[in-house]
Amino acid sequence: MTYTISPLPHVKSRESVKSVMWGTVAALIPITIAAIYLFEFPAIKIILVTVIAAVVAEIIIYKAASQPITIDDGNAVLVGLILALLMPPSISDHIWVPIIGAVFAIAVAKYIFGGTGTLVFHPALVGFAFLLAAWPTYMGAQSTVISTPNLGSFSDILIETGAGRLVEASPVLVLLGGAIVLYKRYVDRRVALSATILLILLILITGKGWQLPYVLTGGFFLGLIFLAADPITSPVTKKGRLIYGIMLAVLILIQLHFGAYFTGMCFAVLMMNVFSPLIDRSTIPKPIGGK
Repeated sequence: MTYTISPLPHVKSRESVKSVMWGTVAALIPITIAAIYLFEFPAIKIILVTVIAAVVAEIIIYKAASQPITIDDGNAVLVGLILALLMPPSISDHIWVPIIGAVFAIAVAKYIFGGTGTLVFHPALVGFAFLLAAWPTYMGAQSTVISTPNLGSFSDILIETGAGRLVEASPVLVLLGGAIVLYKRYVDRRVALSATILLILLILITGKGWQLPYVLTGGFFLGLIFLAADPITSPVTKKGRLIYGIMLAVLILIQLHFGAYFTGMCFAVLMMNVFSPLIDRSTIPKPIGGK
């Protein structure tokens, strides 16, 4: 008698790692176009160089390690694109900086932690944090506020002329891309919505309404939707994701109190990535009949 051993049947989806990654890249195309429109050639230079550096770094590293090269899944392109959008346009005069950041993001934050699906931190955020620590002057860290939002009219919300980073060129277009990935469930809506809504409420409750223009920007929307709600680095459980979003909002509020705006939000996300496994462990639902 022949026995066939196979996995139990699972609910299948049309979505794959490849479709999710390239779908997220597509959702970032509108803000990419806005950044190019506002900053022109420096934006094109930064985006192309950073994306190419991330892709080439992945090819070289995985080839040297004799592992399958999977750049067609779009993950390296996505990491490079997000990292490029986090850059100030002035970094085009020191283009080697985002190149190093892209290589660091792929080599350390992605490869060392096991690659796509096993990440602890979002690679683009790790690359950004590394560059901020290594070259703070080039990254605009010499001042607590690199951007001056002008949210006085609809035209400012569509094209933010006070933007200090590529991603802040248009809050509306980042939200449009965010709506797409939320609708497609490429990111978790519990984290994104709980963190965003609670953060705005806390700002109003604590009498810091004057800081809202610095929160309702493309940078914060990218961080709260595309980075914080990343399904790989955020908790798995539903309850855990709500807790994650609430804690993230509180951490960002604390950062705002000390005048750390965009950079404070980025480091708050990285800090919550550290607590993600602990939150998961504390919110695992009990099995039927379990204690």
